[in-house]
Parts: sequence; structure tokens; C-alpha cells
Amino acid sequence: MAKVKSWDEMKNLQKQAQQEGQGKPDEWVVVVGMATCCVAAGADEVLTIIHDDVKKLGLSNVRIVETGCYGNCYAEPVVEVRKGSDAAGTGTRYGYVTAARAHDIVEKHLKGNQILEDAVVGKDQEVYIP
Repeated sequence: MAKVKSWDEMKNLQKQAQQEGQGKPDEWVVVVGMATCCVAAGADEVLTIIHDDVKKLGLSNVRIVETGCYGNCYAEPVVEVRKGSDAAGTGTRYGYVTAARAHDIVEKHLKGNQILEDAVVGKDQEVYIP
């Protein structure tokens, strides 16, 4: 990647990244935290399970995105599920995502449109989105 040489270039890159993080209004966007600390907590396994289950269930309206740290390090691995046109940080954020919970996120939230209330974290936290 080329070196960013101006504030305007940085803002354009930010805008581009935000647009890429959004999907179509009828699409689910699943964002999996994949920072080093997330991976150490098992996020790579969670990501694989979500990919596999989405494919297995034939869910064509799901887009899976990897991101860095969510700031909920105490609750890793962290997965955010939102409708495609919603802004980052406005979806449902799940914490302590185990293999079993990853299966439930796909089966119950993505397929059944049911939020797993007992797994939601970060409701009372401000989200930093530059």
C-alpha cells in the first residue's frame, strides 16, 4: 500500500473502508474481531465456524468481515452482527464467543433473526469509530 501523504487522502481511505464495511439493506454483516489478542482467545476458530455454518445453511445474504480490536478485550472473541446498511457499532455485539456460541449466532441470529440476549456485551460502552 502506498504511503498516505495528506489528511484528505486519509479521510478518503476512511470513507472507502466504511463503505466496504456496509452491505445491502437486506444483508447481514458479521464482523469478527481478529486482532492478535482476539486470535489468542480463539477468534480464528470462531471465524472458521461462522464461514462453514453460513455455507452449510446456504445463507446467501451474509457477508463476513474481519476487523481489528473492538475494545472489548475482556470479552474476546467478539463478533458483531448488524444489518448491512447499519453503521459500524450499531449492531449486536457478542462476547466470549465459543464454538457453540458461534454455531448459535449463525443458526439463531442470522437464520432465525433471534438475538442471543445472554451473550450480548458492550451495551453501555461508547464505541470509538474514527
